[in-house]
Amino acid sequence: MLTIGSFLTASAGAASLWLSMAGQVATPTLAEQAQAAFDPIAQDYPALNATVMVAGEIAWEAEGGWQRDAADGVDRDYNVYSVAKMLTALAYARLEQAGELDLDTPVRHIDPGLPSQYEAVTLRDLLAHRAGVRHYTSREDWISFSDRRCETPADALDHFIDAPLSSPADGEIAYSTYGYVLLSHLLVRLTDTDSFDAAMQAVLGDSYLARRDSDDADKATNWVDLGEGPQAIEGLSAECKFGAGGLLASSRDLAAMGQFLAAGEIVDLDTWTDLPGPWAGYAESVDLHYAAHSGGSPGGRSFLIVYVEPQISVALTGNADSENLQALSIELADLFAGFDDEAAED
Repeated sequence: MLTIGSFLTASAGAASLWLSMAGQVATPTLAEQAQAAFDPIAQDYPALNATVMVAGEIAWEAEGGWQRDAADGVDRDYNVYSVAKMLTALAYARLEQAGELDLDTPVRHIDPGLPSQYEAVTLRDLLAHRAGVRHYTSREDWISFSDRRCETPADALDHFIDAPLSSPADGEIAYSTYGYVLLSHLLVRLTDTDSFDAAMQAVLGDSYLARRDSDDADKATNWVDLGEGPQAIEGLSAECKFGAGGLLASSRDLAAMGQFLAAGEIVDLDTWTDLPGPWAGYAESVDLHYAAHSGGSPGGRSFLIVYVEPQISVALTGNADSENLQALSIELADLFAGFDDEAAED
């Protein structure tokens, strides 16, 4: 199986395999291999769903888990947590490509009410996790923020906005959920809308298929291990994270958003290597553009990966924080892209 690291050095000969598979739906052999990869991971989740799309069509789906509700399927909304950051970054990239925004704009030009320490911080800094905005400082900090209730991103700012900024070392990032909460606030101001969902819809249009979490959201039940084994938790909400981790989506909707991206309907694929943030990359040796982001927090896990040239997107959604889903996502993407063990070894 290839990993993000290994396919960057895979042989160029694998590219023809992707192209030959791009228009095909899953054969029984592919489906059996995909199911065999999915089942061992799914057994660690109360509910776990997978959707693979190829060239705009659903190629394979699976639903698993040891405590599924009848509604916990591939069209059920789950907390996708930090996958939301990728969607938020796409909105900013689209605004820039449309000529409506310069990502090097200082954030206080958009909201002059921000503290003076943000004077030199730009949108690009925030998108790349290089602004020095703090992340969670402790479990208690995470709980305190999760217990908040917010109608707009502006309601969440006072939790972190006055904290001192740090300076990441050159070439490094300082990952920050709060930095993307600030980006969510700025996006609402830039679009002159009254909610984060409205801001995302204004920028991404029909390709925005997620929605904001809330304490009464219709979604898969969150399961959390409080030290005595997993328990179903009612009313758990990530709503104050907005585009940093507060969105809901089904595996079908996430995969469909990946297809919009792969088809060039969200951003211009010719500018891929200039996209902001660490979620998009290019493997020159095989001429492959890809995007990937993980999401995970008490109550859920998700992953979205997109292979652009073969137009493959894989989305996984689960309702507990268990094993990271990156390896499974890449294995499924490689499988439907036509990678085999020999290609992986090359």
